[in-house]
Amino acid sequence: MQHIKKIFCLCAMYIKCMMCCIKQPLNIHVLKQKYYPIKTLVIYGIQALRIPYDKILLFISMILCIFTLFFHLLFSFEDIGMTLQGILDKAKNSALLPIVENNQLSTLQRSMFEKLDFKMTKEQIELGKILFFDPRLSGDSLHSCNSCHNLALYGTSFVDEGQLNPQKLNAPTLYNMIFNDVAYYEGKFSRFDTDDKNTTKFPTKNIIARATLHALTASNEMNGNIEKVIALISKSDEYMSYFKRAYGTKVKVSGELIAQSIAGFIMTLHTFSRYDDFLTGNLKALSFEEAKGLELFIDKGCVACHNGINLGGSMQPFEVMRPYKFANIGGLSSNADKMIKVPTLRNITMTAPYFHNGGFQKLEDAIQEMGQIQLGITLSNKEIAGIISFLETLRGYPEPVSIPILPRL
Repeated sequence: MQHIKKIFCLCAMYIKCMMCCIKQPLNIHVLKQKYYPIKTLVIYGIQALRIPYDKILLFISMILCIFTLFFHLLFSFEDIGMTLQGILDKAKNSALLPIVENNQLSTLQRSMFEKLDFKMTKEQIELGKILFFDPRLSGDSLHSCNSCHNLALYGTSFVDEGQLNPQKLNAPTLYNMIFNDVAYYEGKFSRFDTDDKNTTKFPTKNIIARATLHALTASNEMNGNIEKVIALISKSDEYMSYFKRAYGTKVKVSGELIAQSIAGFIMTLHTFSRYDDFLTGNLKALSFEEAKGLELFIDKGCVACHNGINLGGSMQPFEVMRPYKFANIGGLSSNADKMIKVPTLRNITMTAPYFHNGGFQKLEDAIQEMGQIQLGITLSNKEIAGIISFLETLRGYPEPVSIPILPRL
């Protein structure tokens, strides 16, 4: 936009110059002092030939304006293209990666279920969706996975102020969870774990299945009685028909099979965005202002923690420069190593409130706080607006998910 303004200002200068020549008596010495030599030559020639110079000069001024506009547009666009390419290169060098799709995504999904009877089939995903939306898996038969991780709210919800959430935890989004390194704010499950005392069935890198198995019985989550749930499902012909279609007629329901099915469904929740399009080489995917916001995000040091495919999802130091303003809410702090799970920034403009305890409702306030506690800097309003313009490009549009009719128990 600034380039365009400069161009029109320059064109206006040319027109003003020519109109002055038309209105004022022709004086070749004045022209030599005030205007460019090429204009002096043209006007001198017109005077010698005794041609009505007012119309001729107006025509020439229009030609000069058109040429100038074309020239500056050509080189301005070239300059913008070089700037965008430089920002793209900087992003790639900062460990920012696009979402994997198609065959790469399928390979990643299947790798999470090595040596298991789970192939991400349509029937297995459908069963996982049914279990995800079924509140009867919970202790009070009122809370489903979707109660806290509402897919209509980009896999999040508002902070539950009830007794079952004493730490006032802000439910993290489940979208794009497959690209995270850890689950839970304190990093309870990591893909780099050597083993899991709760299960030997899942590969340790399958943090989604491991976290789901834990959530089914955790007192501050589903608080379910897994043996009771297994018994209810096993006695239901309708429910068992879904399990048999997914796993064969000899299937035996278990807590791990339930968790595995839900995890498979969660792994289908991902959101490709304009940001990913830009990272794959489409320089037109972001506006110039949005790309400059990305550059600001990198230059200020945000990528030290918010990197990788998910721009988060790993364990990083917390409260590096000073304490978090709302650390007293809920009482959850960093782990023994003073680390905490970094939330993904994908769809961040759609997943308020912010921070692990929902301390901030406005994104601009959360960014200012993060700059101070992590980087020790105070960002200007202009800088925050620039970063938010970039964060807007991280919004993807999920595939619609239909709510299933639950089987009769």
